[in-house]
Amino acid sequence: MTRTESDRVRSYDQGRAARDQAAYALYEAELALHDAHQSHVDAWIQAASEHLHLAVVAHLTAEALMRQSSDAGVS
Repeated sequence: MTRTESDRVRSYDQGRAARDQAAYALYEAELALHDAHQSHVDAWIQAASEHLHLAVVAHLTAEALMRQSSDAGVS
């Protein structure tokens, strides 16, 4: 089964939306870590650090998927 150009474009658009959502989540996680540091509560800082790590991983994954789509000739 081959994918049509329309399917590839739709897939790319979905990937771009996922990447944008991951970028926003990364931004929010950075703000949360900043706020946690301001609180001086170690448990909050640790939790925010872990959340930021997960957000970084999600963003890097989304970026990699976008690069693969671009390498496949869809943009």
